[in-house]
Amino acid sequence: MKIIGLTGGMAAGKSTVAALFRRAGVPVFDADAVVRTLQGPRGKALPAIARVFPAAVQDGVLNRIALRQAVVGNVAALQALEAIMHPLVKAERERFLRQCRARKEPFCVLDIPLLMEIGEDRKCDVVVVVEAPMATRLSRIHQRGKTGARMSEAQARSLIARQMPDHERRRRAHIVIRTGLSRGSAARQVHALLHRLREAS
Repeated sequence: MKIIGLTGGMAAGKSTVAALFRRAGVPVFDADAVVRTLQGPRGKALPAIARVFPAAVQDGVLNRIALRQAVVGNVAALQALEAIMHPLVKAERERFLRQCRARKEPFCVLDIPLLMEIGEDRKCDVVVVVEAPMATRLSRIHQRGKTGARMSEAQARSLIARQMPDHERRRRAHIVIRTGLSRGSAARQVHALLHRLREAS
């Protein structure tokens, strides 16, 4: 089974590309969705988060804003949260891979925002990086959320600047898929990649 690692910067279009893989019949592990489930009601991470960040959990429900405020700018708090989340996410990722192998899937996708930062790219057969022009990314970020809570361009640029630079992702990628042109363009790039992988297997 070939493991395709999928990553990209904020608002680069990774979710769109992941959806295209799913539509092509390739199973996708969505790390962000797993985190939401683990931190959701009765989620496996909730008891540990409540012990370490008691103000962030009320009546068995995570207050994401309070948790974000607790870790932003606090390296020790962020490391404590990562120590809770990373082993749980890894266990879910390993379970996903076991299920794919049991079903004899030819390919699977690991959709992980911090794929390279946590070293998982080294375990992938193919690493795909999704990119989009900066203007497109800023526009997408601005359109997210409710009108009153939308991020400013300065805030968006600040968050993007904290991430791994695009040129470093490109250097470590096998394939770069560009979004922002048209949905059809991204789909053609995904289908071309799958065709090459099938031909090589």
